[in-house]
Parts: sequence; structure tokens; C-alpha cells
Amino acid sequence: MKYVATISFGKDSTVLCDLLLKNKYPVDYIVFTDTMLEFPMMYEYKEKVTKYFKERYGKEIIVTKPKSTFEDWCFGTINDKNSPLDGYVRGIPMVWAEPCYWRRESKVKPQDALFKDIGEHKIYIGFTLDEANRRMIDDKFLYPLIDDFKMTERDCQSYLINQEMENPLYKYFSRTGCSVCPAQSDKAWFQVWKHFPETWEYMRDIEDRLSRFEKVKSATWFNDFRNCDDMEKKFKKADKQGSLFDFSDEPLKQCFCAI
Repeated sequence: MKYVATISFGKDSTVLCDLLLKNKYPVDYIVFTDTMLEFPMMYEYKEKVTKYFKERYGKEIIVTKPKSTFEDWCFGTINDKNSPLDGYVRGIPMVWAEPCYWRRESKVKPQDALFKDIGEHKIYIGFTLDEANRRMIDDKFLYPLIDDFKMTERDCQSYLINQEMENPLYKYFSRTGCSVCPAQSDKAWFQVWKHFPETWEYMRDIEDRLSRFEKVKSATWFNDFRNCDDMEKKFKKADKQGSLFDFSDEPLKQCFCAI
């Protein structure tokens, strides 16, 4: 039996891995599934945590990556003769309506392939007491933050502050995920526009290129057919007025991307 800890470098999974190693739980593998769409700041934090785990515990982090790129899928066509969308360009993931194809390709498939190679295993999941309702009824999954350490998300945040291990992305977002995840709230999108201009320009470029196709399933990152121009007008107005941007601060959807 092998024991696997997954890490997204969000606060909960980072605390989970540190506590497991510190308390000498069996940990054969620590796995990070790289979507290739993380913020540069996240990759910098990843390197610091990786170095820390190696120097303090002698533990490496395994990184999985997708076999194709996001743009391969975004600009690829749908091949389904039974679908009215057959032949359409796939476009931006519609995560508000269906499972995200990029989550499947960049996280689920590489992780499943690794787990198959590992053989019989159990997986530590970084759910906190706040997320106890999300736990799955399967003894393959273990939840130490709930069952052993009795930690809430706020406890995890305090732990990282005390350990001086904070992820700087939490200065801007309440949760972490793909830099261009369409499931973000407007408030999170505002942070992307204001503080991560390279990511915003990448999004604009994707939208512009998709607009040139006659048949596209989804050509914008936002609900209600809003595009980057629409959102930028709203953000500029809010920024000029010094608004706290009182849109819904709904976190990323529970798409299990952090597992």
C-alpha cells in the first residue's frame, strides 16, 4: 500500500503536506498536477515550498503535466456526429454549465495515469472542517485535517502565517486555481485585470482569435456573453471611483481542482 498526498500549493493542501511530514505520517509521494495555467507567482511559491520540503524532510514533489496544451483544446474542433456542435471550435471551457475539459486533460488524466503506475494506494485529501460535507465515502481517501488535526480554513491560514509560509496569491484572491479559470467571481477577475496584466492580455488575445471563427462553442471567459472589453470598462470605472468592488465574492466552484 502506498500513500499519496496531493498538493495544489493552496493553503489547505500545503498545510496538510507539512503536517503529514512533520508528524511522520506515511507519505510515499507528494503530487502536484500542473495545469500549465498557474500564475507566475504560484510557480515561484511552488519552488520555495519544494525546496523547503526537500531540505527539511528529504521529500521530493512529483509534478504531472498534460500531454497537450490548453490552446490545442481551446482552438480544437468538436468531433461528434451526434452533436449539433459537431465541427465547432471548442473555445473557452464552459465551467458554469459542464465539467471543465481542461481540468480533465491537465489534472484528471495525468493524475490517473500516475496512480495507475503507483498501484494500490490511499490518498490524503486537504479538506478542512469547513468542507466536511465534501468528503467521499471511500476508504481510499483520507482526511487528516478533519479527522486528526481538526483544522478549519482559518486555522490553515494562521498556521502558514506562523510558519512564515504564506502564499502571496492570497493577498489578491480568497482561493487559488487556474489563472484564467472562468468560474471566478467578478471580484477575482478585477484582481486579475488590475494586478496581473500579462494574464489579462493573454485572455484578450484568446478572445480575439476565437472571434475570427464562424462556429465557436464558447468565445468569452465570462457569464452572460460578457467579453474582456465589457469587463474592463466596469473595472476601470470601479477602480476610478475607489470602489471596494462589491460584487459577489463567490469562490471558485467546487470543481475539485485542488485535489
